[in-house]
Amino acid sequence: MAADSGIELPDGFSSASEYVAEVKRIYSPYAFLAQMHIVDFLVRPHWESLDAEWRSYFMSDEFDLSKLIPMATHGQMDEACPASLREFVGKMFSLQFPRQRMGGQAIGEERELVLRYFVDGMSEKKREEVVDLAALVGNVARDTGSGLVVDVGAGQGYLSRVVAYGGEDAPRVLAVDFAEGQKRGAEVHQRRTLKRLQGKRAIAEGFKGPRDMEARLVHRVLRVDLESTRELATAAQEEAGGDRWMLCGLHACGDLSSSVLKTFAESDAAAVVVVPCCYNHITEGDGAGFPMSSELHGVEFGINALKTACQATVRWESREQDTMAGFQRNYFRALLHYLMVTAGQLPMDAPFPAVGGVTDTELVAAEEHVGAVGDDRAFAVYAYAALRRLGVEWRPTEAQCVEARRRTSHGYRQMAVVWTLRSLMGPLIEGMLVVDRALYLRKHCGPAGGVRAFALFDAVTSPRNVVLVAWRGGRGGSNGLKD
Repeated sequence: MAADSGIELPDGFSSASEYVAEVKRIYSPYAFLAQMHIVDFLVRPHWESLDAEWRSYFMSDEFDLSKLIPMATHGQMDEACPASLREFVGKMFSLQFPRQRMGGQAIGEERELVLRYFVDGMSEKKREEVVDLAALVGNVARDTGSGLVVDVGAGQGYLSRVVAYGGEDAPRVLAVDFAEGQKRGAEVHQRRTLKRLQGKRAIAEGFKGPRDMEARLVHRVLRVDLESTRELATAAQEEAGGDRWMLCGLHACGDLSSSVLKTFAESDAAAVVVVPCCYNHITEGDGAGFPMSSELHGVEFGINALKTACQATVRWESREQDTMAGFQRNYFRALLHYLMVTAGQLPMDAPFPAVGGVTDTELVAAEEHVGAVGDDRAFAVYAYAALRRLGVEWRPTEAQCVEARRRTSHGYRQMAVVWTLRSLMGPLIEGMLVVDRALYLRKHCGPAGGVRAFALFDAVTSPRNVVLVAWRGGRGGSNGLKD
């Protein structure tokens, strides 16, 4: 693993600019895979866009779909794999942004503190994320002398409370969210946490929080986007009251992470710590959420490629059953589209109706209306539930379902293959998004500041595990990160 002044890079690269140039070069000839839409797979010639040798390999009797999982998770391929396919998979893995966790920021005492007093309402995944990110934010706040931390997209306030109450020298926190309901929920949790921290057990166990805990965490409703960064900075400055302040965000969705970084760049914030998420909600173009740096100027992914960046092939092996079920869901969705088009219910070039995730409850409710048996029953049930969700009155007959499955029997394997190849490109796209933002931050840190981009969480537990940290110097001149 290499590093460019704090930006972790794959081995073999001495600078972020060199990495970006190579990724752009490799991405271009395979961009069609990332930009391909899976819904119209059975009515468009997407399969034919693959190399003929690849198609022959994947459709051979010797190839089993189960081989896709080690290919996606580890880059593992059998001896029959064509050389050009082996080269493609190797490139995808060698250019991935480093996802191996560099070590938690929280020491044992900090972790125990969170688990003892702050876990109310948190999932196990959320606990691990909050523990390490809160420790990192606290370190950066101390090193930059930030008396106020602005938690953007605070939601229920899980991170806000740990940062505000986690120690005697904890900074004050302004928790910002655009939803009034989230603010009210966070305030309920806040009252419960304060009661717990001020209770007999905490006192007996020697808990030492900051003074005036009631006043250390303030919640505010504020919509934050790329056009409202000045309002966010003004709110932060008013709350800081002359103190230095910094920004943070845990899984800031889409353009929200770009907005937080832009606020840092255009204000007097001392630092920013952000874990981005939901790349498919990033806007593209001049003045949009991507690109932010000049090095990525002119690059445009498109919504399908940004969705691909959200894939987590690192999970496929440990969740093999879910992975195979995902292949089937993709096939059923494409098969429904094929049925609607061939039955004249949807024009070939019409926008795809957004079905979303059909729930188990919806599937159970649909079962009583479906008489198909055998392998076709599962699809017929899905089709009924999906069409009802769309508000479409038309329903395919049992014969139509059977015939559609017969005509597209090849589609399941082909779609699983293409989905896997697309997903292999996800970390490559994510790497460009991460480095784009890191390079943008680097230009706004000043000579005493710096940038880091690295994996903070376990990738299997939290696939969006990369954190961006930038600072403008501080009392000790360090970046607040533990090696």
